Amino acid sequence: MNAVKRLITPAIFAIATICTQTANAAELFPDQKPRPFALADKLETDATIGGYPIWQGEGKWRIVDLVRSDSTGSAASVPLGTARFFQSEGKQWIAAMEVRSNLQSGSGFWNGEPCKRDDMLFKLQLGAGREDNCVTINHITRYMSNPGGKAAELYALLKEQGVDIPPTVLLIQLTRNGLSQRMLHYYIWINPELVGFARETESEWGRNPWNKTMSFNDPAKKQYIEALTIWATKFVNQMDNGLKQKPDAFSQIPTWRGIADGVVKAEVVKTKIILD
Repeated sequence: MNAVKRLITPAIFAIATICTQTANAAELFPDQKPRPFALADKLETDATIGGYPIWQGEGKWRIVDLVRSDSTGSAASVPLGTARFFQSEGKQWIAAMEVRSNLQSGSGFWNGEPCKRDDMLFKLQLGAGREDNCVTINHITRYMSNPGGKAAELYALLKEQGVDIPPTVLLIQLTRNGLSQRMLHYYIWINPELVGFARETESEWGRNPWNKTMSFNDPAKKQYIEALTIWATKFVNQMDNGLKQKPDAFSQIPTWRGIADGVVKAEVVKTKIILD
């Protein structure tokens, strides 16, 4: 009987190992280390980061970089993972995304006020303190104006392929922090030119036409921002499930491009304040 056990045990171990490898096949940080990748590798549809699900969007994300780091602060350090992706079609830059998470739980919590600013296009705070849950929308100028590291390699590749990179993009930022130093952060940069808006080249953030002081007076921009906030609100309402590592947490979040349906270009509204 013992001999049989000795023969069966290695077989069971081998099967268990294979099952574990299969289960972790799409994990970007197996054993808390970045897996091997090449620039522009396609992201698998079941990819995870630290066990957390990754929003697939249109299923066309390509990998830019995978970086492991360690947390700082008064609590014991925990390993963190950062994954960066991009999407392009032909000569058009579509979007980019960065996802950050803890790769191991800890005993502390995260400090910060991700929803503190009031000068952005939109913000919604569903949780604060040790259970941050926030989404913001902001406009970013000088996008990829001075890339470094893997971003510089990506920039060179895009230029080589003739991909046009917009100087002004919109950033949707989702922050979900929890106890035990759990965290799941999303940064999604999108190209507003794809839905018919003219290129904005103003490099100063406060003078750019996407600044809320001006965009809220442009009916088309205002309508688009409102549609984008509805989409972002649906996303942030799934961040709890994302933090719980539910595989289908973001499966019902559609592409951001679909929200443009019905947005019609219009003339800028004249100011109500008359200056002599």
